Amino acid sequence: MDSTKYNVLIEKRLLTTFAQNALKETCKLIPFDDNTQEIDHQYAEKIDGILGVIGLPLVTKCIREESFLNKMPNVKVVISLGAGTDHLNLPLLWKKGIRIATTGKINSGVTAELGFMLLMALARNLKQAMVAAASPETCLTFRQHSFGVRLLGSTLGIIGLGSIGYIVAERAAAFKMNILYHNRTRRNEEDENKVQAKYCETIEKLLSQSDFVMLCVPLTDHTKYLIGAKELKLMKPSAVLINISRGDVVDQDALVKALQEGTIGGAALDVTTPEPLPADHPLLHMPNVIVTPHYAGATKEVLQELLSTGVTNLLAGLKGNPMPNELECPHSLATCSSQPMQSNPLG
Repeated sequence: MDSTKYNVLIEKRLLTTFAQNALKETCKLIPFDDNTQEIDHQYAEKIDGILGVIGLPLVTKCIREESFLNKMPNVKVVISLGAGTDHLNLPLLWKKGIRIATTGKINSGVTAELGFMLLMALARNLKQAMVAAASPETCLTFRQHSFGVRLLGSTLGIIGLGSIGYIVAERAAAFKMNILYHNRTRRNEEDENKVQAKYCETIEKLLSQSDFVMLCVPLTDHTKYLIGAKELKLMKPSAVLINISRGDVVDQDALVKALQEGTIGGAALDVTTPEPLPADHPLLHMPNVIVTPHYAGATKEVLQELLSTGVTNLLAGLKGNPMPNELECPHSLATCSSQPMQSNPLG
């Protein structure tokens, strides 16, 4: 390997012309893909930085497993393309003196767009309509007996009115929906008035009044299984749940039961536990459930922005300079445990 350059472990799909041009003068790039489970020992000890997207097996090992990190003693910087931190073992990384950066809120807009797309698909029974359209007989029956819900005047309850949740509210306001929200801290009056959103002090109140419930919270100790059997029973029988946050925000077994028993009217999930679901999982075979493969941020434009920001952070970190999106350890390294640090709940 070229000892005059930084050695960077990089996900293969990120090896765009832009990335190669931006990094070629200072970095030796070591690509990996979905099937990469280990790093060749001749490279491991020389790796200076890691640039990747959450979810790949190798990335998960690099950012969570101490035994794996021990094989790479020279890693100085980890850049995660995305905003979430639930996948990062921050105390472990900080304890080893590794600096971490994410890419901020770049994908907030497209994540909100996907959430609203799922809401509209549920409102008009899109999954069933596509199946019905395949046959003249079922097409006619569907038109005569299957009725959707008009968004105008319907109530959307948003749990977590952070950057993503607020953009969802803006979209809903354009459709003249009634908007309720629950948040860790109440938004200021100007923000509320802009989208005509009403604050609910409790999740219970929001659930009981909403026709659509959308989850836009980060995964933390406080939000894990935020929606379980008790909460699902508070929803209207006709109401639907949309999850664009993290799979473990919902008790998935309780959700399956609620759908099977007709406790709620349907669900749309861009995130599940695990990802992907096994082929025989009941959620994949319910007519009133839409499951997408955690692809809310998967647009060409967003990938380019994520990569540009990631490269900027990477080069700054490798050179020992401040990184624009660096995560700062709130405790001394001596007090960091080996468990992932959790951010504040509810946006």
